[in-house]
Amino acid sequence: MRKFQMYIKRGHLGLKGLPIMVNNELKALWSNKQIIYSSLISPILYFLFYSVGIQATFGDISFNGTTVSFLSYSLIGIFAMSLFKEMYQCVYRMITDKRWGLLSLKILNGIHPAIYILGIATFPIVGVVIQATILYILSFFVGGSFSLYRFCMIIVFLMISVLFWASILICVALLIKNYKQRDFVMDTLLVPILFAAPLFYSFDNAPLILKYISRINPLTYQVDAMRTIAFGIPDFTTICIVLVFTVVAYLFAIFCLSNSDFKNDEHQL
Repeated sequence: MRKFQMYIKRGHLGLKGLPIMVNNELKALWSNKQIIYSSLISPILYFLFYSVGIQATFGDISFNGTTVSFLSYSLIGIFAMSLFKEMYQCVYRMITDKRWGLLSLKILNGIHPAIYILGIATFPIVGVVIQATILYILSFFVGGSFSLYRFCMIIVFLMISVLFWASILICVALLIKNYKQRDFVMDTLLVPILFAAPLFYSFDNAPLILKYISRINPLTYQVDAMRTIAFGIPDFTTICIVLVFTVVAYLFAIFCLSNSDFKNDEHQL
């Protein structure tokens, strides 16, 4: 099977391919509804016991020089944690497509790499939006919520963050040759990134070494952008960094996907 240059000569579906990909991913999600149910347990427990407990014990936390509720602060962190859990499904879907030749089939039958990436991000986007919405509703009962308008803006940035990580992980998935590599890469890549970001600790009061590590972590900027929106203290520099990171990652993923030799990947996993 040739590289994507062959596909260009055959033409592509353009935006018409997006509903096809989205419909395919939504069907996969619907057929695996238990994934949604099981993924809800951990963030709800974190919020109801961890966040509420620490809020009651220690009170507020510092963010960008402003004292804010730890409950609302950690709620954004739990959104990010849910996002990363959904990324496992994104990688799984991508590698499954590689394993059974579906990736090459889709690309060579008119699905543009840009559309494929958007489509493969549908599964985690729907999952994280459902989880975030349920957590947002629960937050009203424990006094840690924010306005609906700000929540909607946070959802937008959650979706942007999903696109960023989906783009990065698609590039990584193209290099994975077997399931053992997949598990190793996911555990050694995603887990450190998740823990290094200030999901539950205050960046303002963190040790210097932790600040340095956090500053090279894209998740830090994504979480900070969502928090600036939630607390009404927008940092346009951070927001712009998130947007630029996402565009660059998306374009790079398109490039990698367009120049991949899919034949060598089929049936190796």
